[in-house]
Amino acid sequence: MKFQLFLTVCLFMCLSFVLVTPPTMALRFEFDNAEEIADWELGPDVTAEVKDGMLELIVGSPDSGIYFGEEDWTDYRLEVRARKKDGDPYFHLFARVIEPAQDFYFMEVSYNSNTTSLFMFSGATGTEITPDPPGRPPRPNSTDTDGGDAYTIVLEVEGDTIRSFIDGKLMVEATDGTYKNGRPGLGGRTSTVWYEYVEITGPGIDEGTTSVESTGKLAVTWGALKNLR
Repeated sequence: MKFQLFLTVCLFMCLSFVLVTPPTMALRFEFDNAEEIADWELGPDVTAEVKDGMLELIVGSPDSGIYFGEEDWTDYRLEVRARKKDGDPYFHLFARVIEPAQDFYFMEVSYNSNTTSLFMFSGATGTEITPDPPGRPPRPNSTDTDGGDAYTIVLEVEGDTIRSFIDGKLMVEATDGTYKNGRPGLGGRTSTVWYEYVEITGPGIDEGTTSVESTGKLAVTWGALKNLR
């Protein structure tokens, strides 16, 4: 009898955990349909076009881009496959965007210094949060000064920790508590960038938050997504 009671309590506790813990979900955009970005927000002086299975982002102003998702998203992992086509030697990924081109975090990929870095912007004023030491790390394949090579790039926010990765290698890990939530985004710095895909994972991210539902793109639990690969 005691053993049965113990099993009942354990089952109840497990079920309660499942019910109250937000599932980690994934959204993936592969840019085979212009409707995928129909409800994304363009920042100042930005144009975006889906063509040839990619998102072409033309950014005419520094530190601007295109944004999607929900303002109440907190912890997430933004992954892209991207390359710089032309223009100034920079492009960006954004996290926890409160106001486009004003308040946000971003990682910068630089083609002139061949490094990558993390910044916090408040009121359009940037403060670098890359820890120093060790300072800005060289990005992989740093001899690519023209931007023709594609990279798999990740920007991750978890609590007060911000991390960036290029081709699976940790680049920068920083701590900053300015922003707790906000949308992700893609950007540049007076440059044209091609994005082959965008994938975002995190608690509570689901198909009801973007145009994914209407276009039939992938929205499943992260565990199920990994099993599909």
